[in-house]
Order: sequence, then structure tokens, then C-alpha cells
Amino acid sequence: MLKDRRVLLEHDLKIAHDQAAHTYLDIVTNNGNVHSEEYQQMRDRVTKLEFDLNMVNKLIHKGHE
Repeated sequence: MLKDRRVLLEHDLKIAHDQAAHTYLDIVTNNGNVHSEEYQQMRDRVTKLEFDLNMVNKLIHKGHE
């Protein structure tokens, strides 16, 4: 169960990273605002996914499956 969750989190995290990177590039190349609500929400999503993935990996490492 945790290994399936890890695969899903890794997939979602890759998508979230790609979206945030695209938005960040747009912000810095067009004098945008890195404090915009849209970008902050993307950052929060990436942070939450990374946290969840870290927890899943730790549980798997401890022998939980």
C-alpha cells in the first residue's frame, strides 16, 4: 500500500514541480510577483507533497509496506 502511495506521490510531485517551475520562469522573465497567491499555492502544494513523500519513504525504510 505504501509503495503504491509513493508512486502516486512521485507522479504528482513531478507534475507540481513542472508547473511551479514554469510559473516561476514566467514570473522572473516578466517581472512578475513571486509573492502572488497563485505561485504561493503552487509552492505549498510542492511542500506538502514532498513532506508526504518523505513520510512514506521513512515508513517504507522502517519496514512498513
